[in-house]
Amino acid sequence: MLGKTNNTEADKSVISSDMKIKGKISADGELVLLGSVVGDIKCHSLSVEGTGNLKGNIDADIVNVSGKCDGQVSAEVVSIQSSGKISGDIFYENISIEEGAIVEAQISKRKNKN
Repeated sequence: MLGKTNNTEADKSVISSDMKIKGKISADGELVLLGSVVGDIKCHSLSVEGTGNLKGNIDADIVNVSGKCDGQVSAEVVSIQSSGKISGDIFYENISIEEGAIVEAQISKRKNKN
């Protein structure tokens, strides 16, 4: 494991495209999902890339989806790219959905955590 530095790359974790994980994942920094996860993810920032597939709930500050998510998404900022697909529930403070994205979800503005 890399030691903590002022470089944000040290706080970035990657689940590569050849990985399949079952279970809960928690990270303080950024998580990039290229592989497959069955389970809940809690982190600061989650990027589900084009090859990424998540079946579980997301609790994060920032979520960017260009892959597939099936479950509840709760985040301050949710960005769904044109190649992204979300099924489930989305709770957001700010949301953007690109043309071509597939969203089969109940979408609700969440209350600020103040």
